Amino acid sequence: MKGYTDFFMLLSPSERVKAVVREHKHYAADVVGAYESEYSTAHISINMMPRQKTFLTEPGIREFRKRLCLIPPITLCVNGFDYFNHGKDYRTIYARIINSPETSHWFKMLKHHLKIKGFSIPHITICRNIPVGDFALLWPYFKTIEWQETFTVNTLTVLQRESFVSHAKWNHYTELPFEGKMQYSLAPPKQSLIKPLNSQQTSLF
Repeated sequence: MKGYTDFFMLLSPSERVKAVVREHKHYAADVVGAYESEYSTAHISINMMPRQKTFLTEPGIREFRKRLCLIPPITLCVNGFDYFNHGKDYRTIYARIINSPETSHWFKMLKHHLKIKGFSIPHITICRNIPVGDFALLWPYFKTIEWQETFTVNTLTVLQRESFVSHAKWNHYTELPFEGKMQYSLAPPKQSLIKPLNSQQTSLF
């Protein structure tokens, strides 16, 4: 079906974080063999917009640019690893992003300006949807790693690919900058506003 495009919004970490994640992915592949997300570049997924009519979606993305320029850049911190359960048979290992009142409020602002109803826990996927047997081989390694790394996010990256095309690759579409001042004038939320949506994960390749 022609004329439809998938758009994918993400936050891109530093080159240092990407390199470390790539090393851990290679290690996992050496232990358990090929797996989903093995070649995916490190990122924090924000929103998938599948099967969009480009001429309708592009004006909306330009409107997002006007909104997101009001949001300040954010400094995030990786702190070790954790995992999601996908029923009894599958797990996803990810690099954990520290959650604080400031980061929770920042992601709340981002969600509001992008008009996102559902939102996953901010994380960087290492091994997506691996069988529990493979997880049992890998988790003893990942759970002992003490990895702390900070990085600053200045833009929201938007990728695009053609819908309904098997193995279509993601291509860069645009960057939406965060240019606001560092002001957290609103009180932080009393409880986490980030709801885990374990099944909503996207491979970049």
